[in-house]
Amino acid sequence: MTGKRGVLCALSILLWVSPVKPATFVDMVGREVELQGPPCRIISLAPSLTEILYALGAGDAVVGVTDYATYPPEVEAKPSVGGGINPNLEVIVALKPDLIFVSADANRWGTLSQLERIHIPVFGVKPVGVGGVFESIQKVGEVVGRRQQAETLMAEMRRRMATVSKKVKGLARPQVLFVIWIDPLIVAGRGTVIDGLIDVAGGANVVRTPEFSRYSLEQVLVHEPDVIVLALDGGVPEDREVLRRLPGWREMRAVQEGAVEVIDANLINRPGPRIVEAAEALAGLLHPGVFRGGGP
Repeated sequence: MTGKRGVLCALSILLWVSPVKPATFVDMVGREVELQGPPCRIISLAPSLTEILYALGAGDAVVGVTDYATYPPEVEAKPSVGGGINPNLEVIVALKPDLIFVSADANRWGTLSQLERIHIPVFGVKPVGVGGVFESIQKVGEVVGRRQQAETLMAEMRRRMATVSKKVKGLARPQVLFVIWIDPLIVAGRGTVIDGLIDVAGGANVVRTPEFSRYSLEQVLVHEPDVIVLALDGGVPEDREVLRRLPGWREMRAVQEGAVEVIDANLINRPGPRIVEAAEALAGLLHPGVFRGGGP
């Protein structure tokens, strides 16, 4: 093994366990995962996990990602193993990974079982709320020998989020409806990372149901939102007008008053290091008078 990946693997060996020997980790779905040594060929089956690995400085060890991995830009040069729901097992085997990261929210349980049957170590991540994102970063850092980098990253994330929270403290909290998908209507409910980000950004989630769930316009009207936030790929301000053309939506007060905002889905829907940017952007949408320019 030569080049950057060889250097990375050598550093991982020093930072992982000493002396180098098999180690067992407990993943975030309660499974024990045994590794024979520090992972040097990693496949990530969720964009959020890919972003975590790169943020920890382990990007050179990543040998495969999914079709939807877009950040950081250099990830586009990595081989794709297909979609997160239906990855190509033949491609995965050919890449000879010594560890695969999967997300309980983005991947099928059947995929995990298939990978286990071909004896590839699989580490499952399942973030619950904003705190779960920090736990994910910590766990991934431990497994790939980047514990200190994880601590540094989390400290900076907490600092920036505390800055947002401080600026919105004492402000009136607008009632927020966060829309993941318009038709059928899918919303971000209680306990989700987005629910936590709404709180950090100085808003109040109108959705009472847990997780990401189907919703009806009738349910929306029961707790009519002050602000509707749409998560759209590459979301641009012009996309706010989409609801004005839809029956039911165009009669809502928030739509009529122009209180519809758009945020990039790839920023806020991925429970990784960029949730800090998402919180800052969301705060800029909910409190533009305080966060001029979209953030602190």
